[in-house]
Amino acid sequence: MNTYFIKYFLKAHKRKLSPSYLRWKRNGFSSPSPQFVKTQVLKRNGIDSGTWVETGTYLGDTTKFLAQNFPNSKIISLEPQKTIYDFAKFRLRRNRNVLLVKGSSEEKFEEVISGLAGTVNFWLDGHYSGDITYQGDSISPIKKELSLIEIYKSGMDQVVVFIDDIRDFDEDLNSGYPSRNVLVDWANRNDFKWNIEQDIFIAKSGKK
Repeated sequence: MNTYFIKYFLKAHKRKLSPSYLRWKRNGFSSPSPQFVKTQVLKRNGIDSGTWVETGTYLGDTTKFLAQNFPNSKIISLEPQKTIYDFAKFRLRRNRNVLLVKGSSEEKFEEVISGLAGTVNFWLDGHYSGDITYQGDSISPIKKELSLIEIYKSGMDQVVVFIDDIRDFDEDLNSGYPSRNVLVDWANRNDFKWNIEQDIFIAKSGKK
């Protein structure tokens, strides 16, 4: 096992052991919510048996959660950084319903979603957030991702879009994130019902 894998395994293990709930409680339950809280939002709002498309695999924690809690779903996750991709592929090797795609959202998102049909859940978390996360041409590719979903959603029966870290979407030139209004306008234009839960923007289409 190479040094990168050891480093990432320790990082993933530390995330599980850290007293995230106590820290969250001490901060008045303010954003960001702990990982285990966010994954419960996905479980509660995701549509069972629908395909999942995740941008930003990172250490594979959410990917593994989705694979285990949506066993009848195909989980497609995009990760551009080679060492993290290789680690996630090794870590998730026993999860047969996971397909890892090497590449950024800017490079591979359209290729992945253009052939999808049926119900699709999108977990859009491919924006740069420090640490070892990947930064491409922009900090957040969300505008391009949403425009592509808008184009290809007509071939899908039902769509749920989850966008993480909504607190950062303030159109600050230094942050690189668009305004929350961009997300709301997109949802309204496409007749998606939307709400915000635990720092996650959730938009759901109606059934055809």
